[in-house]
Amino acid sequence: MQSLLAFIRLSRPHFLMGGVLMFALGAAAAGQFDPVGYALGQAMVTAAQVTAHYVNEYADLEPDRAITHRTLFSGGSGVLVGGLLRPSVALRAAWVSTGLAVCAALALAFSSLPAALLGLVAVLVSWSYSMPPLRLLGSGFGEVAASAVVAGIVPVIGALAQGGEVTAPLSWPIATLFLVHMAMMLAFELPDLDTDATIGKRVLAVRIGRSRTQVLIVVLLASAGFLIVGRGLKAEWPAPEWAALLVGLPSATVMIVGMIRKRSGLLTIAAVATLVLVAGGFIYGLLR
Repeated sequence: MQSLLAFIRLSRPHFLMGGVLMFALGAAAAGQFDPVGYALGQAMVTAAQVTAHYVNEYADLEPDRAITHRTLFSGGSGVLVGGLLRPSVALRAAWVSTGLAVCAALALAFSSLPAALLGLVAVLVSWSYSMPPLRLLGSGFGEVAASAVVAGIVPVIGALAQGGEVTAPLSWPIATLFLVHMAMMLAFELPDLDTDATIGKRVLAVRIGRSRTQVLIVVLLASAGFLIVGRGLKAEWPAPEWAALLVGLPSATVMIVGMIRKRSGLLTIAAVATLVLVAGGFIYGLLR
């Protein structure tokens, strides 16, 4: 039982909501519902996402040993560091989830080959983010790659799996959520910034420093807000953009407050809440 609970922690299920919502966003924009395509597409996306979790836990075992202020959304699960599971378990789990993602992609290819191919791209990034030779998280481009997959590729897969296309009602939310997801990724890096700098883990926040990271987070959130308002002013009320703005603004404000006051737990939770609420607002607006 203890090993099962440890494996659940290793899988970090609380991170999976992003993939579920982004896929649902794309499906909502398609304007039609294919249950088989939805199930296969979501299975592929979720398998790719947990692959990224397992690979990251395995690849960052030694850096994670130095983490002293782990939060719910930063610093890893702590399962491997705490000796609750062997590192080989994470690696084997990554290969199993990769196999599941590939199987789902093969099945989805019969109804939407582009969606299946994009799913394979997501799997490739899941490995390349943490593992050499690319190890994107230490290149300065890892945050961009992860945001492009979660906020860009996943909604597109959701639309294609339903027989839809990438149109303006979907492209604007994707652009907005890419910015919000980037801000969230940087928020996750702030609690471990000093430790990462000491051990040579060259994430983007380490490369540009704490003060510039904080400025960049504000700029990204403000840019997302301007996109929402700009698009919303061109549409009739009620538009999806207004729903996203109304529900996302309070949590974005809390996120900035947590960042300024160096409240790591508040910062990371508010960052996740902002992404979830903005995505949820867009979905609500599209389904009206």
